[in-house]
Order: sequence, then C-alpha cells, then structure tokens
Amino acid sequence: MKAIILYTSRHGCAEQAALALQSRMGEGTEAVNLMHTPPPSLAGFDTVIMGGSIYYGKIQKQMSEFVDREITALADKRIGLFICAGESEDKAGLELLRSFPESLYLKAKAAEVLGSEVKFSKLSLAERLVYRAVTGKSGDRGRLYTNRIDHFVSKLLR
Repeated sequence: MKAIILYTSRHGCAEQAALALQSRMGEGTEAVNLMHTPPPSLAGFDTVIMGGSIYYGKIQKQMSEFVDREITALADKRIGLFICAGESEDKAGLELLRSFPESLYLKAKAAEVLGSEVKFSKLSLAERLVYRAVTGKSGDRGRLYTNRIDHFVSKLLR
C-alpha cells in the first residue's frame, strides 16, 4: 500500500499528528504540509490521509481548496480524515464532520480527532487575544491522543 498524508498545520499540532501517523503507517508513506508544499499527483497513491488543525471552527483553506479540487481523484482512494482541535469532545467531533464533504467523510475508512492541543506560546498576538477572550484561558494545553492515532492506523490498514 502506497500512502500519503496531506495536512495543514500552522502551529504544529496537526503536523505532530501527521508525523505520528507517518511513523505508524510504514516505510514509504509520505507526509506533505499543504501550507508550504504543493501536493503531488495522487495517481501513485492508493491511500490518502488528510487532516489539519481547526481555527475559528474551520479547517485551513489550503485543505478545503485541495479537497474541492481533488474530490473526483479521491473517489477511488482509501481515505483517512483527521483534525486537531482545541474544543471539547462534542464540538471537536462536529468540527471533524464539517471539515470535509459528507461524501468523503462517509467513504473514509478512518475519521478521528487526534489531538486537542493549543500552543498558546505559538499563537500570534491577535490569535492570543481572541483565544483568551473566547475561552478565558491562556497557556499551552492539550495533547495528542496516541491511542486514537494507533486505532486510526489499524482501521486504515485492515
């Protein structure tokens, strides 16, 4: 199985999740941050994992634009979807549902919230002000869910 992990990460949580997935998926799995690198052709991959962090309730536009552009090419691929979100479990689950087209979500072999990390120290001043105003919190918090990462990979490899 040839796999690629396409992700968007601004402050590092989704990148950590993507790299954890890559290490568990096996040799030859590529990982590409769409915020810095254009995606390769999907023709050579049978498994495509996509994910990113949620900001202000949405996944980054680079991921949304990629999915919209490649939805037809994704139809015959094994799909995995993930997000990292700073919200509660219920809200994060809804954000996962809203981050990808319903047809892609329903087709996915694995779809999961893989982290809830907020790296307050990496936020811009504007992001810190908004985050503090909305949540009343400051400081780094959260973590990656390694048990979910393991489960996600086992579902994809079945």
